[in-house]
Amino acid sequence: MGVKELFVAIFTLLFRNRTLWRDLQEVIPGKEFNVLREYAVPVIALVQLAKFPLIGVPQPAMFFAITNFLIDIAVLYLMAGGVGYLVARERSESFKAMMLNVVCYSMTPVWLFELFYFTGLWSWLFAVIALSYTLVVGKNGLTVMFDLEPALSRPVLRNVAFFVVMVNIVAFLLISAAMRLFNF
Repeated sequence: MGVKELFVAIFTLLFRNRTLWRDLQEVIPGKEFNVLREYAVPVIALVQLAKFPLIGVPQPAMFFAITNFLIDIAVLYLMAGGVGYLVARERSESFKAMMLNVVCYSMTPVWLFELFYFTGLWSWLFAVIALSYTLVVGKNGLTVMFDLEPALSRPVLRNVAFFVVMVNIVAFLLISAAMRLFNF
């Protein structure tokens, strides 16, 4: 995925996410696309690089960016496994690919709003806004990609939302602790 396609995917996800989910649902079986390598890692890396001017001091900024990158990747893997377990017990390769797509794309608002975590007490507000939008995007992705039935989807979506909120709260606290560790 090139830079232009990356920004188009981010824009589509943020403003027309149902269209993105329908397109992804059609593309997954026939096209080899590694969402981690071609979408998630570049988005996380771009956000980490955008923090350098905000921090201003190169060496602590580099260590903080590396720490934050590792936290984001660990959260991504934890969420992919946890949400996959909560949605279905099926372990086929197509299920894993669709679950990874849902988690990677739905976490984009959280990654983008990490730029606003330097705002002191306002960082909690930005984290809540990002998490709320992540839940909306993730719900749309799960319902479109997995064709969840309305009667069965309510408890599943509730459990997934609780899991996503808890994991992101822990990630926010870890990022805040890293900020204090590096004196930002």
